[in-house]
Amino acid sequence: MSNNRRFLVGLLRAIGLLDMFALLAVIAPRSWIDDSHQLLGMGRFPVEPIAGYLARSTSFWYASYGILLWFVSCDVEKNSQLITCLAWVMVTQGLVVIGIDTAEGMPGWWTTVEGPCCIGLGASLLLVQRSLKSTATS
Repeated sequence: MSNNRRFLVGLLRAIGLLDMFALLAVIAPRSWIDDSHQLLGMGRFPVEPIAGYLARSTSFWYASYGILLWFVSCDVEKNSQLITCLAWVMVTQGLVVIGIDTAEGMPGWWTTVEGPCCIGLGASLLLVQRSLKSTATS
């Protein structure tokens, strides 16, 4: 296994595992979500049902994405086009999230970390994909 391929598999699995941790928010007691919200300096978590629904369903989508990333890492050659697509989605997500974070008044540290991390991880996947393709054709 080439170093680039090994790095790609490892990166996909690391991002996937990180995203799978979002399952904790799906099953966490509401008090834990409120405590986390306060710990992040955002005050009390809203009590309206839509807030809990959005937090939990979004967390489940993140976890689902993580499972998908782990799955595609099992055969990076076969899933090359899908990995490239997912990487572009990640870059786009990062850009959109920066706009959302800014519009919604998220803390500066949050905006500085969340979107740029998505962009950086997606770009990293694209660079490794390009490197693997150029290695395969030479």
